[in-house]
Amino acid sequence: MCRVRRVAGGGSRLVAAAAIALTAVACRGASGRDGVTVVTFWHGMESGVNNRVLETKIGEFNRAHPSIRVEAQVYGAADQLGPKLDAAVAGRTPPDLLWWAPAFFPKYASAGVLRPIDDFVRDDETFDRGDVYDYLWAAGTYKGRLYVTPFSANNLAVYYNRRLFSEAGLTRVPGTWEEFAAAARALTRGGVAGFQIPIGSAEWTVWIWQCFLWQANGELVSPDGRAAFSSEAGVAALDFWRSLLASGAARFSETDAGYKTDDFLAGRVAMVINGPWNYAALRAQRHVEVGAFPLPRRDRAATNIGGESLFLFRSTPERERAAWEFMKFVMGPAFQVDWAIDTGYLPVSKAAASSERYRAYLAEHPFLRVYSDQMAAGRTRPSLPEYPALSATLGKYLEAAMYDKYSSREALARAAADVDRLLTPR
Repeated sequence: MCRVRRVAGGGSRLVAAAAIALTAVACRGASGRDGVTVVTFWHGMESGVNNRVLETKIGEFNRAHPSIRVEAQVYGAADQLGPKLDAAVAGRTPPDLLWWAPAFFPKYASAGVLRPIDDFVRDDETFDRGDVYDYLWAAGTYKGRLYVTPFSANNLAVYYNRRLFSEAGLTRVPGTWEEFAAAARALTRGGVAGFQIPIGSAEWTVWIWQCFLWQANGELVSPDGRAAFSSEAGVAALDFWRSLLASGAARFSETDAGYKTDDFLAGRVAMVINGPWNYAALRAQRHVEVGAFPLPRRDRAATNIGGESLFLFRSTPERERAAWEFMKFVMGPAFQVDWAIDTGYLPVSKAAASSERYRAYLAEHPFLRVYSDQMAAGRTRPSLPEYPALSATLGKYLEAAMYDKYSSREALARAAADVDRLLTPR
């Protein structure tokens, strides 16, 4: 019987990671049931529509692979996953596959608990690496090794309520920060806020704020590995959000849940930053006519490329090979076309993106074409083991500044000092 040693702090630290990696096989149970290799798959999709689509695709995979059974488990909100996953890793019970943002994998790769997949990608003659976009492979690479595969792609744009725009006399969407602020003020009336600003210290807030940092010609981390956001660009980006709040043209989201669309769909806010993954749900409702436009620019256009990847945790050769089969299935054009059309995510497969069926779909759905066209202005979060801690630290100070505890300059200076301590080799 395997005894699980409890780790102080609820498993928040990856203690003795190398030992965990080596003994995970012994502590995670049998690799098969009745001759079938079971692959546990954790994901955090909260959309009921997307969940149903995923369940259908998993069913297709399982029927086509009778010796493998993928079993999905919903872990809850992705922004809250970190402590749960750390506890599972420390307790030697991680899933075989994990659906999560690729920005978070280097922490686990550096701890030795992820299985590198270079050999699968290189040696599997049935898989075409060239069909997946290079920037997605780059997002899954750490210290020259490939660890994760893309599940889907997306970026951030602005949802807007077409009726409220018309009632406010707005005939075109804003393209710059100044135009955006003017539109937000014009839309703020009768209990409606022009814009919703994400609040809270979780990754969603940081992920969105990075876009404004980049638009002001700023950077998150310098080439020599130090915090770079405490700059004139960073101050401008944070001051812009605070000015919208001060003018009454913006209101806060639910704390640490800026991705939720409830206030937007209820007509309490006219504009909100979000992604294409809600498109199926947005189309299903009839009381709000939703449009989308690119993020406003200052010095340059910029958005944050997102999407989730599949992390492969170390287990047994049999389970790792079975998990790779599912990873390969997900990246295939058949899955990607269906997934993109049914959910609104963007394809990771070039063949899927260029297929006649998907191009015809984009032509009929200008909402999604906004996101597809905006990929050219996309940036990605840095691939650092310290990124989760960096994000939590920066998020704490962004929140403090928006609650007027600090000025923008002081908040970012404090955050940079803390982040530099995180990034400094010990």
